[in-house]
Amino acid sequence: MDWPRALIGWLNSNAGAVTTLATIVIAYASWVSSRIVRLQKRIERANRMPVLTFVERVQAGWRSVFVKNVGYGPALNIVRKIIKKVERIPGIEPNECLPIGALGSGDETSAFVTTQPGDPSVPLLDAPELWIVVECDDILGAHYQVTYKNRSHSTRQVPKRTMPPDQAARI
Repeated sequence: MDWPRALIGWLNSNAGAVTTLATIVIAYASWVSSRIVRLQKRIERANRMPVLTFVERVQAGWRSVFVKNVGYGPALNIVRKIIKKVERIPGIEPNECLPIGALGSGDETSAFVTTQPGDPSVPLLDAPELWIVVECDDILGAHYQVTYKNRSHSTRQVPKRTMPPDQAARI
């Protein structure tokens, strides 16, 4: 039963090595913990991020473009602007900002882009000259810009909105 005394003697003679090893283990555990926290924050942001897309519907002889939120989080203060329009779209001035409001997950609303009645044959979203920009906020205060141009979507987080909802024209 002399093993406790031998263990204490070994620890006394190797205290520097034991301390160094414990410091390395604690530093590694802290690094792993910080990576887990960073990953968790990214997951939480992705779970609250709105993802807007454009869909097209044929209604009573004309085509309409809708903005749909396919993300998990709500899209707040949505504003749309048509940079370059298709000639078949009546009554829209390029670069005119229009507020759309807010969309919950899975909701959709009109983007105020329609063809003239009697022109449902060619899809609007297939027109290569159509260029729509939509900006929105998430519930954490981040700003997003969704661009539909040349038949493709791109979504990016922006530091500052270029289309403030309070300056958009009211319908």
